[in-house]
Amino acid sequence: MSTIPKSLRGLTLLAAFGAIVALAVVPLYAEQPDEQHAKAPAAAARSNAPVRTYTITASEGGIIPGHVRIRRGETVRITFVSRDDTYGIRFKEFGIKEKLTPEKPVTIEVRPMKAGTFEFKCARPWGVSRLGSNGALYVTE
Repeated sequence: MSTIPKSLRGLTLLAAFGAIVALAVVPLYAEQPDEQHAKAPAAAARSNAPVRTYTITASEGGIIPGHVRIRRGETVRITFVSRDDTYGIRFKEFGIKEKLTPEKPVTIEVRPMKAGTFEFKCARPWGVSRLGSNGALYVTE
């Protein structure tokens, strides 16, 4: 027999469910760049631009965040982290093809000199999700 009164059993189950959901969502965050760099004038940002850093988390066949936005001429360093499986990373426009595992994050660094949208893939080596692009680097003027 349970020692928890019937009136509190439903509340206990609801609290346990909430804790499980919270634990599942917390690891899926993205590190955003330092905002002080985003406020620098465009000309100064291009000449002595600090490196903008992002973390993209791969989990359950998806990624968070799905895009990164920078200005032309800025250097961006993206660290891909896997929470659950092996993923292939491919950034065709920059000649990048890497293998990502939970034990071994992958860090890439690029400095786009033209504006545009550059798609990248971070997908498991099998399954339907590997066929589609699932991320983008947006480069603005």
